Amino acid sequence: MQRGLKYICRQRLDYVDRFTSDELLHLVELMKLRGAVESEYLREFINGIIRETYLRIRLMDLLSLPDISLSAPDAKPLEEVVEALEEMCKHYEEHLAEVRKLRESAKTPLELELVAAVEKSLERSHIAVRMLINALTERR
Repeated sequence: MQRGLKYICRQRLDYVDRFTSDELLHLVELMKLRGAVESEYLREFINGIIRETYLRIRLMDLLSLPDISLSAPDAKPLEEVVEALEEMCKHYEEHLAEVRKLRESAKTPLELELVAAVEKSLERSHIAVRMLINALTERR
């Protein structure tokens, strides 16, 4: 049984590597295409495809990471949880400020795309944590 599981895991990693390699090639071609297109509308359309491609690459990277144990030894009081979430929000705000500086200093279209993807992800996480804080504190 253990041997079969190792085989399946190795197969999955091989697929992840192949998929990521193909997606990186697609990303390069899309970047070239975006540079060759004169229409602003088409460039924006291609930008959307680039973002989705990049997101798939990053998501597939997660499959190659070991599982993260989410079990907590002891439950914390709600106040401590909310304080920890508030601290996370502060960090997100700091990171967003730094990422915006990176966006302003991006030298290539690819750098700009990557920084924009990180910025959007941070914004989504920040909003989600804020919503969670609101939901947790609303019940008090």
